[in-house]
Amino acid sequence: MQPDTTDRQLLALLDKYLKGDCTEQERQQLESWYEAYESRLADDGPAELPALYDRVVVQLQAEQEWVVPVKKMRGWWKVAAAVLILIAGTLLVWVLRAPRMEEVHTLAGHHQQLTLPDGTRVWLNVSTSLKYSAGMKSGKRDVYLEGEGYFDVATNDLHPFIIHTKDITVKVLGTRFNLKAYTGESLETSLLQGKVAVSLNSLPEKSLQLAPQHKLTLTRKADAEQATGEDWGEFIAEVLPIQREGETETLWQKDKMEFHDKSFSALARIMERWYGKTIIIKDASLNSNRFNGTFRREDINRALKALQITADFNYKIKGDTVIIYK
Repeated sequence: MQPDTTDRQLLALLDKYLKGDCTEQERQQLESWYEAYESRLADDGPAELPALYDRVVVQLQAEQEWVVPVKKMRGWWKVAAAVLILIAGTLLVWVLRAPRMEEVHTLAGHHQQLTLPDGTRVWLNVSTSLKYSAGMKSGKRDVYLEGEGYFDVATNDLHPFIIHTKDITVKVLGTRFNLKAYTGESLETSLLQGKVAVSLNSLPEKSLQLAPQHKLTLTRKADAEQATGEDWGEFIAEVLPIQREGETETLWQKDKMEFHDKSFSALARIMERWYGKTIIIKDASLNSNRFNGTFRREDINRALKALQITADFNYKIKGDTVIIYK
């Protein structure tokens, strides 16, 4: 590549390379340029670059700001590394200083409390995952939740706190609320104090701002036989006052599992997370039962025996699998 090649020309050529539109001559020029830079690096430099690039990809994907090119060509990382070297005064410095993403997981039957870098306190329910930036104290306060969490958000008027889930986004300034967003289930946002705005990712025009002591429930239409409310695409949205000052919504923090008017299959999903078991219901007719109750760390045998008081069923436990049958 010619010595007077500009950064803009090199980046344009890189774009063609990643798309597979380079001519053989252009490809050779680009890789020759990289070889010239590679010779200036310390002995361990080239080996470090692929790993560095991969970390950049993971970082940007987590922040939903970049998509890896579909077509990967032989030696693709070399050219990407070349660009990192070329603009070391800008992108590479940013990469090295960019805060890493932290991820916290809770196992079945386990809760966890943590304080985020911005001072926000979070309680995670069972089988929950939370991702956040280690540098969120001085910048964007975006976190990614799969599962259920209770948030006591630190106030920061310049940087709203934003929770991303698979289906909804919740934007807050300073507040206390509970968010339940397990994959494939109905969603619940329960606001105890402050204000939050909830929007549907697939239909951003479907949004609302919750008032304190109210709960937004988004019931999937596939499970919405008894749900009433506004049509939100694949969900039915309903806002209701919170009962007993939010006690029900946060009982899980006290190791209590409370459920109201749940079918057997819905209750089974809750119990799977709580006890770390797989529950198989052999007879669909058992879903005609509706359950109400509260468990406090009973083992699964005691819990199932309690349910047998109000429903006619049998069960067998084989290792980590529970089979429910008539």
